[in-house]
Amino acid sequence: AEHFFTGAFLVEWCMRVYCFGWRWMLDSWNFSDTLLVWLTGVVTTWVLKPLLTGASSDNLRQLQVLRTVRLMRLARAVRMLPAFKEMWMLIRGLLDSWRTLLWTYVVIIGILYVFGIFATLIIAGDAAFIHDDTVQDLFGRVDASMFTLFQIMTLDSWTFVVRPIMRKAPWTTAYFILFVSLTCFVAMNLITAVIVENAFASSRDDEEEMAKALEVEKLADLEQLRELFAEVDEDGSGELTKEEFDAAVKHPRIQTKLQVLDFELSEMDELWHILDNGDGTLSVDEFTTGLRKVKGEAKNKDIMNCLKFIRKGQEKLERMHKRVDDARDEMAVVQGTITSVHRDMGSLLKMCEAMLHNMQGLMASGRVPMRR
Repeated sequence: AEHFFTGAFLVEWCMRVYCFGWRWMLDSWNFSDTLLVWLTGVVTTWVLKPLLTGASSDNLRQLQVLRTVRLMRLARAVRMLPAFKEMWMLIRGLLDSWRTLLWTYVVIIGILYVFGIFATLIIAGDAAFIHDDTVQDLFGRVDASMFTLFQIMTLDSWTFVVRPIMRKAPWTTAYFILFVSLTCFVAMNLITAVIVENAFASSRDDEEEMAKALEVEKLADLEQLRELFAEVDEDGSGELTKEEFDAAVKHPRIQTKLQVLDFELSEMDELWHILDNGDGTLSVDEFTTGLRKVKGEAKNKDIMNCLKFIRKGQEKLERMHKRVDDARDEMAVVQGTITSVHRDMGSLLKMCEAMLHNMQGLMASGRVPMRR
């Protein structure tokens, strides 16, 4: 198993150097990984271990345990995956808080030392505890007092320590309450707050790094789309017509690239209508930007643009509706005018009919001579 893992680590290291070059090792993580592969792997397993036996071989076996440090590299490699985000936040928070933890230990040791001196001089030296072997074992020396106070600080059965002392010397109650309040309620919570703050800061840094990685991926996609546009544009005019687009999507190489970009061949007609702004041609920017937007997720900017277009369309519809209402009102006025004219014409026609009837009656009675 050791030879298998050593060989696997060595092959991985060689592949990384072959792909990224020797400058790959200038990174601190990569350099430490190189030391782990060669010192605890190749040199230890394949060089020193066959030459040494007995106790020296056992010491080398203990050295090989350092290879488990590579798990830190695994955690760093999966930190961008959403499923491992919380795990990386915990690990990154601990790594970034080592300086805070170091100074915290210094402060705690200082507090324990000050309170330990006080306990040794005042509590162990009190007349009530001079002949108390238990108190002398707990607070008789400064180092013993510091260890006892550390037990009290961690709240590990601390009541069994302080209650017998408080019964004999009630004034020690204030001492122990002050110590517990200062260490447990202040120092420990302050440490927790600092570690959490470092974890959130690390999370923000990871989000910025993820944004940079997405920007690099975006530039690579744009370059790939420009190459695709150059292949589709047969005449090299810088603009793509519908005929060129239809002819290009039938080419196997173009179909492969479109499928890599998650576009189905059955969607090509719909894709053209989505990208075309109405002039019947596509420029380089329209093609690359449009494909990237169709491929990617909807962003706030895109949603705002859609809302703006919908709002403009709604405003146009409202203006058209107002014009239709105005035209309907005008038509109603015209219809009323026509109805009035029709009514007047009917009245005029009846008058003419009455006059004609009267004239015919007069002519029949001979009152109106007829001209020949």
